[in-house]
Amino acid sequence: MSGNSFRYLPLDSGRREIRILTLQPGAFEEPLRCGISTTDIDTSSVYNSLSYVWGDPSSSNIQGNTVLLDGHPFPVTTNLLTALRHLRPPAGAGATALWVDAVCINQQDLDERRHQVTMMRDIYSSAERVIIWLGEEDDEMDVFDYLPLLATQSHRQGIDAKQDQHLVDLMGRCSGFFSGLTDRRPWFSRVWIIQELAMARQDPLVVCGRKSVSWSILTKACSFVVGAISTEIGMVRRKGQQSGSRKLPGGGLGGEDPEEPGEGDIEVFAKIKIDVLDDLYTTIRSRGGESLRKLLMISRSSEATDPRDRIYALLGLLNPDALEAESRDAITVDYRKPTSEVYTDAMAYIFAQGDGPYLLSYVFLPGISAPAPHVPGLPSTTRQPDLPSWVPDFSRQVAGKTTQPRGALFHPPAGAGASGAGAQCKNGKRLEDNRTLQIEGLFVDTIEQVVPLGATLDAYVAQLPQLESLASAAKKRPCRLGASVAPLVEVFKSQEPLWRALIANKRFLSGYDPAPSSYEATYLGLLNGPTKQLESNHETGRAQLSDYEQCLRANVGQQSFFTTRSGFVGTCVPDSRRGDIIAILFGSPVPFVLRPAAESIRVAGSDRPSYLLVGALYVSGIMNGEMVDELYCEDLMDSTTFFIR
Repeated sequence: MSGNSFRYLPLDSGRREIRILTLQPGAFEEPLRCGISTTDIDTSSVYNSLSYVWGDPSSSNIQGNTVLLDGHPFPVTTNLLTALRHLRPPAGAGATALWVDAVCINQQDLDERRHQVTMMRDIYSSAERVIIWLGEEDDEMDVFDYLPLLATQSHRQGIDAKQDQHLVDLMGRCSGFFSGLTDRRPWFSRVWIIQELAMARQDPLVVCGRKSVSWSILTKACSFVVGAISTEIGMVRRKGQQSGSRKLPGGGLGGEDPEEPGEGDIEVFAKIKIDVLDDLYTTIRSRGGESLRKLLMISRSSEATDPRDRIYALLGLLNPDALEAESRDAITVDYRKPTSEVYTDAMAYIFAQGDGPYLLSYVFLPGISAPAPHVPGLPSTTRQPDLPSWVPDFSRQVAGKTTQPRGALFHPPAGAGASGAGAQCKNGKRLEDNRTLQIEGLFVDTIEQVVPLGATLDAYVAQLPQLESLASAAKKRPCRLGASVAPLVEVFKSQEPLWRALIANKRFLSGYDPAPSSYEATYLGLLNGPTKQLESNHETGRAQLSDYEQCLRANVGQQSFFTTRSGFVGTCVPDSRRGDIIAILFGSPVPFVLRPAAESIRVAGSDRPSYLLVGALYVSGIMNGEMVDELYCEDLMDSTTFFIR
């Protein structure tokens, strides 16, 4: 940002110039005095880069917060002012050279901003060290003093209370620390920090008020502490299930609401967040970059003041050596572009890289970072305007503390997938109108009936007899897909019991392993037995449900049950309706619900039907690639070209 009293000298856009802030020494409460100079990033300039959260840039937040920049008042946010005070060298010491984006970039000059953002990867990788500013310290920050000791224990799988009482005491002091760190410190939710951390050429320094520790020590200590907590949670849960009790001893380690986990669970979520960042830091250093699809998945809960930065902040993390020549300029930083165009360009790039169908299989669901697009007949949303239905709104944030996007609810176990032999297919391209996606796949069937599932676990379980009846009746319907495929379709429809389809055939907590056959007994008990106790236990927040009940509970409010004209059954996004079609798009592990659009599209001189993408679904009997491998690959079924707007 810039003030009225300070004027930036323009950077030479033909060179790789950046500005460096020189922070002069002084006492903590003295006015901050800084100089600013221009240098070429390819020279051997020595500086540190600051990774921080701007804070609210409104006038109320910066009023009275100024630094002297080359002798002129320069307004800054409260968080930056506090950071600079803590980082300022003491009186009598030498000045400190820093790169700080809010000061070193003229934020009002869109061309300069674009040019500097494209250099961000090099700015952080060229810095002597990246300093992570988390904010002022609070009462829990004394834990920082113990992190080096805890980090030395990171190789251990657990602790023995009798032999390691000192560590047990430290663990008690650390209770809630890591969740507080990741949940209440805005730095962890900012999208730009992913690149700033990943590009650091040496171990970053984490600063919180007057406390500091290296990033590696923070992550190792977190790994040890949360590993011990998660081991305890597992032991308690197994003990509760083996005894047949619904109540978790101690009441508080494990939460009842899947979106509001218990204290121990929250620590595990904190570890996941820190581990993901640390893994990316390691990956970038070893491989040079990541795919945009994976980066968007990692950052799905991250925030950005400018919604375009949900894409721009990740571009510096792409592996330049892995990009095809025609893809390198597919996404260019331009803050004059509308957000919808930036997101559409990003998805077109992802499809060109072969990752489009896979990404869509995760993001098109209610409640996650990129929910189902608004289409006629669906409830209105706050999506970015003018987005095609196949383009996620990446500005939408994840709700709750989830370990994976909710699109995973429809994914089959690892190793399975509706695309079968077409799983690795590079599929989908944007047409010249810049809004239409052309993509190959199979027409599966048309939805005949959609039944909303209960909003509570009790209501869901109470519906099971109805769902069994509907599924049984549907599977008796004759196949309408042609005589040549009818015998196999009948086999597909009958090979998976409903209890598996309702949970996407996955084991609770794993998400990767097929559901064990032991779940069937629990399902039959729920189907035939009373369920009144479920709700009372649910309300206490202390229920210890069976694994199968936990699987059902994870789907509450997020799925509907459907049947099709030819007798397929399964679960779908709640916004599906009768007349929608089901399609397998090659390259995706799950099928999709497509809604026929009123307007056709003109392609190669002929009118073709077009569709709107509604969301993902699980179709019982075809989630192991049966339709692709046994019908399409055997020339019993032709592929279809879909045009999605």
